[in-house]
Amino acid sequence: MTSAKYVETINGALDRLQGTGFYLSGSFANHAPMVAEALATLGYCDEVDSWIDANLDRRQHGPLPRSRHKISVRAWRGALGNHARGGDWVELFRDELAATAWRTVLAKWWPRLLPGIGGSLTHGLIRTAHAVRGLAAADEPSDLQIDELARGLAFWATVYSPLSGAIEAVPDADPTLVGQSLSQLTAAYAGHYTATKPSFPIPLIHTITAPAALRPVLAELPADLHAMSLSAVIGVNRQLFGAFEGRAATTSPPNTVEPGTGDDFASLAALAVDIGDEHAIKLCEAAMREHAVHPDPRYLTAVRTAMALISTSSISRRSAP
Repeated sequence: MTSAKYVETINGALDRLQGTGFYLSGSFANHAPMVAEALATLGYCDEVDSWIDANLDRRQHGPLPRSRHKISVRAWRGALGNHARGGDWVELFRDELAATAWRTVLAKWWPRLLPGIGGSLTHGLIRTAHAVRGLAAADEPSDLQIDELARGLAFWATVYSPLSGAIEAVPDADPTLVGQSLSQLTAAYAGHYTATKPSFPIPLIHTITAPAALRPVLAELPADLHAMSLSAVIGVNRQLFGAFEGRAATTSPPNTVEPGTGDDFASLAALAVDIGDEHAIKLCEAAMREHAVHPDPRYLTAVRTAMALISTSSISRRSAP
C-alpha cells in the first residue's frame, strides 16, 4: 500500500491520537493507531475518522506517560518491563530516531526486545509492525510516523515479558524458507482458532495476528535477524495457546454472518468495519494479507469464527452509547 491517500490517512489518524497513550482504562492496550493503519491498508481510508470518533468516545484512553529519568545507554536492560519507565522509553527512542535512520534503530533494538515478545499479548510487536509498515510506505516519513515507531518500541520495552523457555534455534536462516515457515505457522494457528472456538475470543486471535505482523517487519530487517524472529513467534504462540486454549466455547457461536455476506475476505472486511471491533478489523486485515501470500482456507474460517464470537461478546460500534 503506497497510495498518497494511505499516507495522508495515517498521518491524520496519528495527529488525532497524539494525546493517547499505551493503555485504555486498566491495562488494556490502546489499539487505535494499529486499527487506523489496518483500515487504511484494507482500503477503508474514508472510515478511519469515524472509527476514531467512536473509539475516543467509548474508550477511556490514558495519556502518554511522562519521562521522569533518562534511561542510560549502559543500563537499559534494567528498565525493560518496568511499567513506571514508559515515558522514559518513549524519550529514549525519540532521541535515537532523531539522530539515526529508523531502519537502523529498528535493527538495533529488535534483537534486544524480541525475547520479551510475550508482553501484553504481543501488542508491542504488533504496534511496532503497524508503525513500520506505514513508514516503509512513505517516500518521506513524517515526524508523526517516526514518533509512532518510538511509541511502539517504547510500549514493547515497557511491557517486555520474557518467554517461558529459551527461544529455539531455527537451523536454516534463508529468508525464503523463513517466510514459508511463517505462512505455515500462521495458517496452522488460524486452524487451531477455528477448532477451539474460545469463549473468550480475543487472546487467541494474537496467535494469528502476531506472526502475521512479523512479515512486514522482516522486509525491513537484516536477513540475520529473520530466523530468530521466527523462533520467537513460534515460542510465544505456544505460550499463548497453552494459556488460553482451555477457554473453549461450550456451544458453537451463532451464525451472525448472513448467507452471501461472509464468503470472501472483502465481505468479511466490510462486516468487520461495520462491527467496529478492534480485533475483528485487525484479524481480518492480517488474515487477508497472509492468505494473499500463501492461500489457505483456514484464514477465512478463522475470521468467520472470530467475527461470530466477537459480535456476541462485545459492544459493536453500531450499538455503542
